[in-house]
Amino acid sequence: MADGGLTGDAAVISQAYADRVRELFKVFAEAVATGEPDREAVVRFKRNLVAAQRVRDLALQAAKETAAGA
Repeated sequence: MADGGLTGDAAVISQAYADRVRELFKVFAEAVATGEPDREAVVRFKRNLVAAQRVRDLALQAAKETAAGA
């Protein structure tokens, strides 16, 4: 596909990432609100956020390679 296909794929991936970050934040906020120690909640949030970023980057790279015909 041409750049138009990548733009659509990238938009879907970006939206999925944004949705995931929103969900992670909700879980983080709930954990803090229910009395989980802040440090543990922050560590888990950071770990999950880094994982989500990694998956997003891998997905964008795969979409780019697919669009280039690799």
